[in-house]
Amino acid sequence: MKQVSYSIVIFYFTNISLSNNLSPFLFQEQDSPDSLFSFAIKISDDEGEEASSSQAIGISSAGIRAKLEDLLALLHQDTAQLVDDSNLAKALFNALRGQIPADAKEILFNAAHLESRQPQYQKATQRLADRATHAQLSEEVMKVKHLADEKHKSIGILKSSGDVLKQKISDLSARRETLLAEPKQIEEALSQAQQEESQLPETIKTLEQERNAQARKALQMMKKPKPVEGSADEDMKEIEEADQIRLRAISAIQALLNV
Repeated sequence: MKQVSYSIVIFYFTNISLSNNLSPFLFQEQDSPDSLFSFAIKISDDEGEEASSSQAIGISSAGIRAKLEDLLALLHQDTAQLVDDSNLAKALFNALRGQIPADAKEILFNAAHLESRQPQYQKATQRLADRATHAQLSEEVMKVKHLADEKHKSIGILKSSGDVLKQKISDLSARRETLLAEPKQIEEALSQAQQEESQLPETIKTLEQERNAQARKALQMMKKPKPVEGSADEDMKEIEEADQIRLRAISAIQALLNV
């Protein structure tokens, strides 16, 4: 980025009326046609009124500094705000047009017209938001899928435990016959095993329903994401370019203000 010397700006605005040897461009607001040429030049009424108005009003370094400070404060807003509405920035820039060096003028022009980048900026911002939503949704899909897988594992374990319970019932039944001295304990164990066996189909059915519901939910969620156009790098580049324009304008104004 081009560097702007604040001392040059101060010289330009405080000593502009003390020298007749500078470029006519620097004195276009202050000098009359007769002071620039050795012959008289007739200008139109509009040009005369504009020149007269410029000489009557005058632009002091303090006035320019105040406008630059106002623009600087405005540029310290979030870039998105300037992209959304840069009317005030344009108004301040137009008030400074012709009163600041050309290199600073070019930088401030881009910052004051950030609104022209609104479609690209908004699309880039939306695409980044869509990608974040897509990533979050993908994470949720994985969590739901994991729950479904865990349910499926539990179902397999319970199914395999059916044979174990049947064997346990058989063993306990045999033990009841041989260990009549312990009828109470045997009856309690047998009752517990039989109860577990009777509840097994319902428990499996419930888990299967939960598994299927989780699996369907995961499939539905996987259908929602839509491909996002472009790439995240391009969108970040677009947003960074807009932000860099704003930051270069801030640097330019700070250089002009020597802050």
